[in-house]
Amino acid sequence: MHRFSALLLAIVLLAMPASLWATADGEGSSPAMALQRLQEGNARFQEGRSLHPNLDTARRLVTSTLGQKPFATVLACSDSRVPVEIVFDQGIGDIFTIKVAGNVADTDEIGSMEYGVDHLGTPVLVVLGHTHCGAVTAVTTGAEVHGSIPQLVDNIIPALEATRHAHPELEGNALIDAVIEANVWQTIEDIFKRSPAIAKRAAQGKTAVVGAIYDITSGQVRFLGEHPNQAALLAAVPADPHGGGDAHAADTQEHAAAPHQKETMPTAPVQHTENAAGHDAEAPQTMAAAHATPTQDAHAPEAGHEAKSGGFGFFSFLLFVAALIGVVILLDKTILRPEDN
Repeated sequence: MHRFSALLLAIVLLAMPASLWATADGEGSSPAMALQRLQEGNARFQEGRSLHPNLDTARRLVTSTLGQKPFATVLACSDSRVPVEIVFDQGIGDIFTIKVAGNVADTDEIGSMEYGVDHLGTPVLVVLGHTHCGAVTAVTTGAEVHGSIPQLVDNIIPALEATRHAHPELEGNALIDAVIEANVWQTIEDIFKRSPAIAKRAAQGKTAVVGAIYDITSGQVRFLGEHPNQAALLAAVPADPHGGGDAHAADTQEHAAAPHQKETMPTAPVQHTENAAGHDAEAPQTMAAAHATPTQDAHAPEAGHEAKSGGFGFFSFLLFVAALIGVVILLDKTILRPEDN
């Protein structure tokens, strides 16, 4: 009987329409909805009212049976003070996370991001830097590092050089903070230059690629928006020799001149006036003010509808499965095996 019930549950899960569970994940989400979900989750975390969603047995069962449908890909630093799912108040199967010291983008990280963005189809990719970053501090101060660490953090050097060129007056902690942000922009630039697949989805407006800084003291994630020179970066991306992971029809260069994120992204207008090498370090204050109350974004009602409908459908399905199993057990005892009574 137990085997029969387990088999029945597995069959029902596999036959369940995707609409009953996908709304709680990435499938069907727009870049604006996905970003709004991250912003609202971080607001809950920062204010000490996290919901800790999708951490129960049912969530493990659904994701292990039906596969993962994350709604965001996040490249973050390996720093133990930056627990991505906790910071955004998300759970199992919600975020496709890549962590590496200094949130740099080299071959392994880019390949992992391509899996999340191009294969799993996440509608948003966030490059998440953080305050007091040890890797950035080591590069900025010229600290001695050993082993394989120099080859790891050398991706940060262009961000340091660009910051010193644009703001020669900065030094000490002010310089480190500026390099932390410049490093986010540098990583996004490296992603676009080395991943035609991600660049193509960004050009088509299917995946928003944004930068952000996490304050490890306050718990706030400050979203920076798109790279200030995104259109130019996308226009310079070479054609993917492998044709891209999901065979999208439109070519990157055809769409680079008309980026879609201005309509879909609830971010502040980019205040940068310098070229890509400068990565203006003064715009964050304006952007931070624009994101001080993320839940008041114009897209909030749409995102709220997504969360509400997803949770209701999922738990309704669980009740249905439980009732179905109960009926099977009752039939087994009263009809199939009446001699046991």
